[in-house]
Amino acid sequence: MLPINIKDYPHYVDQLYAFINATSPITDSSWDKMLGIMKLWRVNKGVRLLDYMEVESSVRFLGKGIVKCEDHYNDKSFVYDFRVAPIILSETVSLLNNTQSRITLETLTECDFIELPKSPFVEMLFSNIDLAKFCAVGVVNYLGMTHYKQALLRTLDAEQRYKQFLREFSSVALNVKLEDIASYIGVTQQSLSRIRKNVSWEKNEKELEALSNELEVVHGSSIKNQHLIA
Repeated sequence: MLPINIKDYPHYVDQLYAFINATSPITDSSWDKMLGIMKLWRVNKGVRLLDYMEVESSVRFLGKGIVKCEDHYNDKSFVYDFRVAPIILSETVSLLNNTQSRITLETLTECDFIELPKSPFVEMLFSNIDLAKFCAVGVVNYLGMTHYKQALLRTLDAEQRYKQFLREFSSVALNVKLEDIASYIGVTQQSLSRIRKNVSWEKNEKELEALSNELEVVHGSSIKNQHLIA
């Protein structure tokens, strides 16, 4: 990770301030305390910000980039989310309980993020009611979104889940492996190939169809290049 001067990127600070106040406003005093502990980092594609069995060490605000969230359980793993900037990024169970994480957070693109280190931030959290409220509302909002996603995954058929992925994560589709898309929508990679080959598009889904076709070109070229290298 490369430290970068936060004063050179004030728009990331502005993004975080806007995100907080849109969720649950905090006082100027609390904001000043947060400014005092912020660090700004730049990381390359393919870096794990949090690894399996590590203890979460910070709360991050992703100002630029895309991160893959993967869960590991009983020697198996699955992609359960993609976080697209601007957004908060942290494994809160590990952070607050000081337990080992089942989750990995891996960058899919170059990312810039504000870091709020665990120790001072948690101390501030439990001594400032406005910050505690912001975090509580943020967690509730995330749980609500997660429940909604689970409902979709359980009620839509495989083709519909593929379309929903393209609809929700249009900026992710061209930066992620096909196996990760398959994992996210709960099918095998072979099934995903069949879905993409046979999917039928409605008249109002032209943008999704174009994105799916572009996905075919990008991954088709990648596979061809791999064969040439081999």
